[in-house]
Amino acid sequence: MNRILSLVGLLLLILSFTVLAQQEVDETLSVSPGARVLIDNMRGKVELIVHEENEIRVVGTLDEKTEKFVFEQRGNGIHINVETPQERGFNFSSDDGGSDLKIYLPASMDIKVNGVSMDVIANEFNGGLEIRLVSGDVTVNKIKNRLLLKTVSGDIDAKDIEGDVRFETVSGDIMDIRNSSDAATYQSVSGDITSQSDSIAEFTAQSVSGDIDAKIGTLRKGKMTTVSGDAILTAGLNENARLEASSVSGDLTFKWEGEIHANFNLKSNAGGEITNYLTEDKATEAEWGPSSKLEFMVGEGSADVSATTVSGEITLDKN
Repeated sequence: MNRILSLVGLLLLILSFTVLAQQEVDETLSVSPGARVLIDNMRGKVELIVHEENEIRVVGTLDEKTEKFVFEQRGNGIHINVETPQERGFNFSSDDGGSDLKIYLPASMDIKVNGVSMDVIANEFNGGLEIRLVSGDVTVNKIKNRLLLKTVSGDIDAKDIEGDVRFETVSGDIMDIRNSSDAATYQSVSGDITSQSDSIAEFTAQSVSGDIDAKIGTLRKGKMTTVSGDAILTAGLNENARLEASSVSGDLTFKWEGEIHANFNLKSNAGGEITNYLTEDKATEAEWGPSSKLEFMVGEGSADVSATTVSGEITLDKN
């Protein structure tokens, strides 16, 4: 009986230390609305929330491994840092016991966030937002101005964005809906890229094995590349547009909207196919080898569209 009581006591002691380690925080610091804030947190979740006060408020629970919590002004910048062990074999692969923070800021703050195994949520900021993570997901909504989102294995989910946009991930998916920007850049390795916008005119998308599905505005300048993933681009063509697209084994599909005035230069190098639904022009096969090409003009031919593939299929169509 004494042995059982001892084990129960030990368990309660361990649990009490865990609870104590999850330190609560509720701190406020006055700030100029246009100042820059740098947030470093290794694990857990951080939610960025707009409020109308000229101050930053940090509320929530710190990582159970926290050694020091820094919340201070340095020059024109504010530093929020949850310091955890960097060595001694500390494992960041799990966000169990990580921080759970809500950070209230003026909408015009210039914000930079760094993390390892951490999810980030941000809504309605307009002073610039940069988020760099390893395994966390990023969810943003109604962000204006400069926006840079990078995560290795996490997903990026963006809605109603406007400004200078760049999204990068390795194995995570990118979902960008109702983007009001003029230009956007997407980069992924094995994750899928989805972009829906009525205004994007300068478009760049790069993928290795992930698929690309983009429905954008009237294209002015574009580059789309993939290795084994399939890519679909639905867009209008500016009369002076320039578009380059390439794949290895992935299929390239173009669905054009509105009037078309463009020169098309399409090439397949090793047995791929070229299908043209825009005109009666057909691809011609090389006299030697499996390559084929198709060059033709639609309308005044003022825009240039080029696409190459090794073994995939290139398809031109009207949406």
